[in-house]
Amino acid sequence: MRLSWRSTPHTSNTSATQQPQADAAATQPAHGRLKRVLWFVALWCAGVTGAMLLALPFRLLMQAAMH
Repeated sequence: MRLSWRSTPHTSNTSATQQPQADAAATQPAHGRLKRVLWFVALWCAGVTGAMLLALPFRLLMQAAMH
């Protein structure tokens, strides 16, 4: 849900005041999306690394038992 910064719906809108708001609104969601994707990738890599570290002792035990 998006909230508007305008307190009243009948404020005057000129092209000079509307343009910076449009630019800020266009860049903010892309930045937020990039941040979420980077967090997802970082947490996924941390999860894969954690799973590999958890499985490593068992793999080493199996290799030692086979020799």
